[in-house]
Amino acid sequence: PVFAVLSLVVLVFAYFKLFKKDREACCNTEDSKKSLRKQKYILLGITPIVFVLLAFPYLIGGSHLNNSNDQTGIKSEWLVEGMTCGGCAAGMEGSLAATDGMNFCKVSYENGTMLCYTDDNKLPIDNIPGLVTSNGYKAIPKTEKSIINGG
Repeated sequence: PVFAVLSLVVLVFAYFKLFKKDREACCNTEDSKKSLRKQKYILLGITPIVFVLLAFPYLIGGSHLNNSNDQTGIKSEWLVEGMTCGGCAAGMEGSLAATDGMNFCKVSYENGTMLCYTDDNKLPIDNIPGLVTSNGYKAIPKTEKSIINGG
């Protein structure tokens, strides 16, 4: 919200500076008129872009968030290696939640774990390590890891 307000303030200020009558300007040459016209076109072109960018979060509606509480499908638990902070976990969780076939995904940096519910017809469990690798981390099935450590 702070950047949205700041963007609008800057935009209003730009319009004010561009369209206010300058009483000190005594030389209204053709070059200054062309420059002023160019500035107006640029500002008029930037304005819709600013409004679209401000409205973008509302336009997309968080489509991947609609599936975030759907704990149906095949459950899989993973150990995730390579995360260095909570931001890593949040970024990977968002990326995986946006994947078609991922019904639910919760990544915990503190525990180094990930819980997934997937639709096996759209996203086989075997594809999950590849998705995690594409985010820069390594996923190991929890059961596989416990067998390796237990033996």
